[in-house]
Amino acid sequence: MKSDSQAVFGRREFLRLASLAACAAPLRGLAYDPIPALNVRKVSIPIGVAEPFSILHVSDSHIARIDSRAGESTYAFAKSRSRIGRELGEYYLGEAIHHARARGIKVVHTGDFMDFASVANIEYAARRIRTDGIVACVGNHEYWLDADKKEVESYKVATISKFKDEWKGVPASTVQLGGANFFMFDNSFGTVTETIAAAFEATVKEGLPIVMVCHVPLWTENAGLEEEWSCGVLGRNLCDAVSCEFVERVRGEPLVRAVLAGHIHDFRQFAFSDHAQQLVAGALFNGDCTEIEFTN
Repeated sequence: MKSDSQAVFGRREFLRLASLAACAAPLRGLAYDPIPALNVRKVSIPIGVAEPFSILHVSDSHIARIDSRAGESTYAFAKSRSRIGRELGEYYLGEAIHHARARGIKVVHTGDFMDFASVANIEYAARRIRTDGIVACVGNHEYWLDADKKEVESYKVATISKFKDEWKGVPASTVQLGGANFFMFDNSFGTVTETIAAAFEATVKEGLPIVMVCHVPLWTENAGLEEEWSCGVLGRNLCDAVSCEFVERVRGEPLVRAVLAGHIHDFRQFAFSDHAQQLVAGALFNGDCTEIEFTN
């Protein structure tokens, strides 16, 4: 049986990734780095808190671990995705955790922690979330098991019970950080449910500034996003009335001061409403993350 540390798709790939990671530390600071340094973008957003505080926003690490416990279909699916340029996700996750620990701030992960829902991936992700105090919501890849994936709510049944307490927002929950409510919710397939909408209303009643935390960006006309990459788009094939009404409700709520999302693998910052900014994180597997300072 392969050890837990042999997390990739065969001995050759494992040795290549292990050698890259081993070489990075001693060569850091020289003129040439075999692995580029973590790119930490710094942003400040006023949300109405009494004391400023910061988080490190990361998304889309796409960890790719698998072992002999995977079935044939999951293993074949994992193998088909093993050469798409995401092999440094685990390395950069470690770098992001190290940066946040040095700064004394929380890591907030907006989904696609893993590339597919193997047992090895789920165990590793849960351990990192728990050990390093990461605040994490789920993305669409947290549910992917095989090439026959279907991004509809019923497809989640096979894996959703495995996410337990480590993941927040399954389907919705609130985490208080720095005097604000971080509303975590599962819109990983570009839709939300009535359960999520009801949980949001309960959070609003608490009266604190709200930071929405999800995987798929919430739609707004000036976002510059394709409709298929957004949640709450009228006329979208995957969208429904509940999802569209929810996004409009969130846009109109003055307590909502920020939206954190991922999914598109590219950093964006734009006005979500008259009183809220939406920040979409770049892909952590590319070494991209954002340190956000929340102010009054």
